[in-house]
Amino acid sequence: MAGFTDVLGSLLESQLSGTAGEKLKRTLSGSQGGGMEQMLEQLMGGGKSSSGGLAGMLGQLTGGRSSSGGLAGMLGQLMGGGKSGGSGGLNMGALEALAGQLLGGGKAASSRDVGGGLMALLGSLAMGALTKGGQQPQRVPVGLRAPETPEEEEELESAAQVILMAMINAAKADGRIDPEEAERIVGQLDKMGADKEVRDFVFREMAGPLEMGPMVEAARGNPELATQVYAASLLAVEVDTAAENRYLDELRKALGISPQVAEYIENQIRGA
Repeated sequence: MAGFTDVLGSLLESQLSGTAGEKLKRTLSGSQGGGMEQMLEQLMGGGKSSSGGLAGMLGQLTGGRSSSGGLAGMLGQLMGGGKSGGSGGLNMGALEALAGQLLGGGKAASSRDVGGGLMALLGSLAMGALTKGGQQPQRVPVGLRAPETPEEEEELESAAQVILMAMINAAKADGRIDPEEAERIVGQLDKMGADKEVRDFVFREMAGPLEMGPMVEAARGNPELATQVYAASLLAVEVDTAAENRYLDELRKALGISPQVAEYIENQIRGA
């Protein structure tokens, strides 16, 4: 049965020809810090880099920190040399699926892989944003590392549920979800065979009032997830109305995200 990561991927695939796709392409291109598109291409091409292999790519992602220690060193150890296997490796399969869908030339990918790619990209954004904002990340965000155990799979599903909640609520920021859009989403859930828990959750979120409390509570004490929530919310909306700007500002404050972290994410997604 399809879970929350599958639903994220399916909904994302349906939006790749529109604004969301363009935002993701800009994010992969990396308006700051070297470019995630280049990093992904290097990873998919065998992990070579003119700036020192995986360590150099991690340096780009994490704001140029030395690979001999600190954040880049932690990531290098965690990702096991950049392989998708091994202990806690980079979620390369999902990243490749998302990059292939966005940039072309990729193999056919499942909705789950595309959804996992979105989680990995949001994790990359969170790591870069927190580091640029002067905060030492406490952990590598769920999704950026490949889940290897049932417990890690469950953690990824829980995080995907929070991200899905964030994107639906952001879409309601300037009023309500368009009935035609809601009908399309319902049709996709039926087509993909989403399980009852997922269907009921999406229906409740779409029909209910705008409420940021549950996702703020879910991200409490987890700045990496909080940053992913903010980035996902930015991806979900045009941010061209006063209501959307007000909602995002209130969400940023409720999540405890600093202006510096928010600015980094906004620049990456908007291409500033």
